[in-house]
Amino acid sequence: MFGAGAAGSVVPDKPARSTTEDDMTTTTSTATPDLTMARARNEATWRAAAVALYAGDIEEFLAHWTAEPRYSVAYPVAGIPPTVEGRDQFRALFGGFGAAATCIEVHDVRFHQTADPDVAIVEERMVADLVGGGSYENLLAIRVTFRDGLIADMYEYYGQVAHQALADRLGGSR
Repeated sequence: MFGAGAAGSVVPDKPARSTTEDDMTTTTSTATPDLTMARARNEATWRAAAVALYAGDIEEFLAHWTAEPRYSVAYPVAGIPPTVEGRDQFRALFGGFGAAATCIEVHDVRFHQTADPDVAIVEERMVADLVGGGSYENLLAIRVTFRDGLIADMYEYYGQVAHQALADRLGGSR
C-alpha cells in the first residue's frame, strides 16, 4: 500500500507541540517482566516497520517482517486481494499504495499488548494525500502477530467504504 515517493509519519522525532494522550496512547498493566519486555520489543518493531513504510522504504519495512509475511483483511474490497503472502506480494501491494500517495500520516496510534506476548492490537487513523489530488482517510484496527521479534502476520479491520473508494481510484474493479 505504501512505497517510493510517499512521505509520512508515525511518531515525529521531535514533536512540534507536546505529545498528548490523543497522539499516542499505550496501555498500562500489571504485566509480568516477560510480558513487559515483549511489549517493548513488539512496539519498537511495529514503530520501526511503520516509519520505514511511510517513508517509502519497502525493503526496510520488510526487514521487520518474517521471511514469509502475511497480511489479510476482515472486509475484502474489489480490486485488492483479501490476503497477501510473501515478500513479492507485499512489495506490489504496499508499494502500489505508496506510489499513489504524496504524503501518508498516521494519527491517534494506540498499541495494545495482549496477554499473549506474540500478539498486539494496534489502532490508528491513516490520512494520505493522493497523487493528482484527493485524499484517503480511514480508521484501522489491526491484530499483529510477532514471531522471534519480527512481524509475522497482520489482520486488518478498516472502513470498507473508504477502502473500496481507494481501490477504485488505484485501478481496482468491482
